[in-house]
Amino acid sequence: MWDPDAQSLYWVDILENRIYRHHPADGVTQSWLTPEHVGFVVVRPNGELVAGFKSGLHHVVLDDDASVTSTRIDRVDDNRDDVRFNDATSDAEGRIWACTLGGTPEGPLGTYYCYDAELHRRTVDAGYLIANGPALNPDGSLLYTVETSGHPERQKGVYVSRITPRAGLDAQRLLIPWDDYDSSPDGVVTDGEGNLWLGEFHGNVLRCFSSEGEEIVSLPLTAWNITKAVFGGERRDLLYVTSARVEADEETLSRYPDTGGVIEVAGTGARGA
Repeated sequence: MWDPDAQSLYWVDILENRIYRHHPADGVTQSWLTPEHVGFVVVRPNGELVAGFKSGLHHVVLDDDASVTSTRIDRVDDNRDDVRFNDATSDAEGRIWACTLGGTPEGPLGTYYCYDAELHRRTVDAGYLIANGPALNPDGSLLYTVETSGHPERQKGVYVSRITPRAGLDAQRLLIPWDDYDSSPDGVVTDGEGNLWLGEFHGNVLRCFSSEGEEIVSLPLTAWNITKAVFGGERRDLLYVTSARVEADEETLSRYPDTGGVIEVAGTGARGA
């Protein structure tokens, strides 16, 4: 997530239990150890941080000793080892749209939630094995959700739903099927024109699709397992792209040496909303 007030970038290392913050102006990067796996961090309109830990949503304070002080808001994993928060986004109204992964292909437990401005939770979608990415179109009327793995009841790809006045979802359809790719769709972010920028797990390409689902840009990167991008910088015209080393063997790491790093991409012509 990009914090426009502090002009800083946040990201997480889920499996290493770390929240990172980078200040491009001085090049300083800091990290904090979390008590659980951490799927996302969100900067609230008042500047406070909340994070999606494995078990649920928490208020978070980043301490000077590189640890965090956290206060539980809720629990979403039902005490199951195979369920955890995975990704999230926020909107102009201060709501957080967040998702979990878990279960089996025969019993998928991945769920999408919406937290209102007071952080009260409601379930808005379910039936995902690996739920990912959520993103909104620029006017906040549509929600994009991702099934990364696929299972018998839900095809791998990107779905779009209309957001109802009470923050429910309606008229869902598969916008971007993933049959033509050897990779898996991961996190997604939209630009100011409503295009979707999508990471691909088991791949090295950041792909851009129009709001109609047509691929219009593909950016090969020097990293494998492209997980998610965000628009940042003073003009919101830089893309910061995360990647993951998990499941990358030595041959892959030699071919894509920036795997597990964060890459800054300039010159795409796109800007964040």
